Amino acid sequence: MHLKLNKTLRNGGLFSIFSFLNQGISFILLIILAKYIQPVEYGRLNLYYTVSTFVGYIIALSTTGYVGVSFFRKDRNEFRKDFSTVISITTTVFTFLILVVIIFSRPLSSTLELPKELLYVVLINSFFLVFFNLNLNYIRIREEVGYYGVLSISFALLNFVLSLLLVVSFEMNWQGRIYAQLICSIVFGIFALLYFLKYKLYDFKKLGRERFRFILLWGIPLIPHEAALWIRQGADRYIINSFHDISEVGLFSLALNLANIIISIGLAFNATNSVSIYQELSQNKPAEDKIARIRKQNKMILLVYLLSTIVVVVGVSLIVPWLLPAYLPSLGYFYILAVYGFIQCIYFLICNFLFYYNRNKEIMMITFTTAILHLLLSLAFTRFSLYITCLIYVIIEALIVALVYWRSQMAIKENLF
Repeated sequence: MHLKLNKTLRNGGLFSIFSFLNQGISFILLIILAKYIQPVEYGRLNLYYTVSTFVGYIIALSTTGYVGVSFFRKDRNEFRKDFSTVISITTTVFTFLILVVIIFSRPLSSTLELPKELLYVVLINSFFLVFFNLNLNYIRIREEVGYYGVLSISFALLNFVLSLLLVVSFEMNWQGRIYAQLICSIVFGIFALLYFLKYKLYDFKKLGRERFRFILLWGIPLIPHEAALWIRQGADRYIINSFHDISEVGLFSLALNLANIIISIGLAFNATNSVSIYQELSQNKPAEDKIARIRKQNKMILLVYLLSTIVVVVGVSLIVPWLLPAYLPSLGYFYILAVYGFIQCIYFLICNFLFYYNRNKEIMMITFTTAILHLLLSLAFTRFSLYITCLIYVIIEALIVALVYWRSQMAIKENLF
């Protein structure tokens, strides 16, 4: 167990570094670009991110997560068919959404407050990101940490260079950041498709309706679960824009993005921790031994989350006043949202049990209903102060953790004992 724990911490640390470069660098990059993107434009950029995040949730109908489950539960031939089914679903949904934008581009552009061309950018970017993330996920579950690092760092570096080039040199302002991400997504998405071809992960022969039905029923309940995050973070930006001004959207968005650095660290460690939990639960051992090993590992990772949160808070407290004095008012929001980020890291530790035992509907019910509660509270209180909005994040996330812990303990008792 000691060696396994060390391996988990080592891989978790490496995944955390790579994930920070691949996902978290976008937050750090925005700090650098904030010198060239004022709070008003930053607000517009985050309205785009709100739409992009939502499309990212639905374009694959949340079926990509089944790849990890299929890898550990089925033989290679069945896994290839499941993998190909996920790709088929994603392509079908993408085609449908493109047709919707072609037909309804004008009302959609007006409602979402985005130029028409960015509606197509959102879809194309999300489509190719699915393949890139599938590539990363496949490498992750095979625990090829080195290759994962090369791919992540390459994406991060290209993203970084293109963003600076388009925003600063070509003076494209906030839209330069968007087109830099689009180019990265297309390049690495195409590379992922070639990678899948090289390792013969495609098998589109006789996939069967039942396979589509099963994977769709596995994934679709997660759409409300994933949309819950959009309801909480995305809808809040529009609510703030309604009761305050666009510069407040920019300040709040920066604070939330900085708090998301903590969450990205949590996701990175969970990338390897979830694999360890799935492996442990699938082994033929006494239930008590499985749970004892998992709990010991989770306690160690929880300590890593706490220390990471402290480091991020201290770092942000030093960087923002020094480099971004225009965003100084966002620090007050960030300190509260950092607590929210840490609590969400706790959620990552305990939700893996529900995913492993196919309790997706339970996760959906918890996250979606609490998201509606969050939305109602935000509608009622955001008009008074954004500090109240930040507190709502903390309260709702704590409620989610409590409910997921309760259901995960029931799942463990029903399946292991």
